[in-house]
Amino acid sequence: METMDVDELLTECQSKGSDWLNISNRELVLLPVAVSKLTHLKRLLLNDNHLLLPPSEILHLEKLEELVLDGNQLTVLPSTIGSLKHLIFLGVNRNPLTFLPEAVGDLAELRELWATACGLVSLPSSIGKLGQLRKLGVHDNSITAVPSELGLLCKLQWLNLAGNDLQDLPEAINQLEALVFLNLDRNYFQHVPRPLSDMASLHVLSMKSNQITSLADDMILGFSRMTKLDLRENPFRDRPEHWKGLDFILLGDVKEVEVTDTLPS
Repeated sequence: METMDVDELLTECQSKGSDWLNISNRELVLLPVAVSKLTHLKRLLLNDNHLLLPPSEILHLEKLEELVLDGNQLTVLPSTIGSLKHLIFLGVNRNPLTFLPEAVGDLAELRELWATACGLVSLPSSIGKLGQLRKLGVHDNSITAVPSELGLLCKLQWLNLAGNDLQDLPEAINQLEALVFLNLDRNYFQHVPRPLSDMASLHVLSMKSNQITSLADDMILGFSRMTKLDLRENPFRDRPEHWKGLDFILLGDVKEVEVTDTLPS
């Protein structure tokens, strides 16, 4: 079957009243203006094109729930992206953004935000307004500090900050009462942040490949409810003799192949 060109896809979407549109991998540099007329859209996939300018056309799509912009060349997002009041999923991975606009905090219904490998150096303080957020993936950036407002995300369950330039976390991180999974691999932590030992919901904490040299005994009790505390590939390699029954704390080297780490649960 011959692949439709973009104009044909847009025409078909309009005529059928379809609530989703996939125009990914089309080498688009600009988003067609006609997209703004598809006001019934709930799902829009624009990943792996060559979009350069912020796609302001999407701001007319008031019913939009899922927007995927991964793998483009965007340096900014629309400054009024917060007008997409029904957006649940936003993916902007692999765009040279360097920052997210404060307007992201106005996406009151957002459940998942993915901004990996975007060259981010910080997170907007407005992120604390995302009261419905469950998953936040901002790994492989250049973030040097996490805003204390992150602690306001009372429904956040999954947080990936791996591959950044972090050395510490704000005290407010322990207010993430729903957080189950936290990945801090490949940062510059010299110690395990103390607020993390006071989080009843946290089951998995991964801090591989940092600069950690020890773990204070008085913090271990707070971590005892965890299923995994991964401190491998750190200078702290030798298990203290009095650590009996603490097999959930992993030290030493990472095996070449670990099925449990490479496959999603």
